[in-house]
Amino acid sequence: MSKLSDEEKSLFASAMQGVSAINKPKVTKNLNETQQNERYQKTMKTLRDKNKHRSQQMDEHAAISQYEKVDSVSAHENILYHRKGLQLQDLTRLKRGEMSLEAEIDLHGLTEAAADETLQNFINRCYLHNKRCVLVIHGKGYNSEASEPVLKNLVNMRLRQIKKVIAYCSSLPKDGGTGSVYVWLKGNN
Repeated sequence: MSKLSDEEKSLFASAMQGVSAINKPKVTKNLNETQQNERYQKTMKTLRDKNKHRSQQMDEHAAISQYEKVDSVSAHENILYHRKGLQLQDLTRLKRGEMSLEAEIDLHGLTEAAADETLQNFINRCYLHNKRCVLVIHGKGYNSEASEPVLKNLVNMRLRQIKKVIAYCSSLPKDGGTGSVYVWLKGNN
């Protein structure tokens, strides 16, 4: 370290005239360990709540974005979706109706919101009970006031978003044809 000369000390002192020390922030010294832990826990909970809210907003935005990417389908149009990595022979079996159906649900007559909630609950229950292949009847939308089948398009959009769904496709005429879909779920093992 270099030592300051008398001249440098004098220059520094004149430059510092009128300058006062910054007050130190008040520190609460009387907090015991329990109080400090409670403050920490409260702060962390606030941060977790904010992050959870942000995450939910991002999920909602992603769901809306994904819905916008799915093209609408008509009453008589076949629908088909599968995740990457699915073996072709398994998809062929699903399309041919060769997998035994373990459960089914009929969404006819429900509003769009009620059908959406019912569909999600049904898929979750089937997954929890390890049901692998199920039938979802959405109808063709002949009685719909919209120009396209509302429930069919809802099912087509929502099933893509449910990670438990491996694949789905329009069913054979004996099971409802383009008015229903076979849904193949992941195993719950």
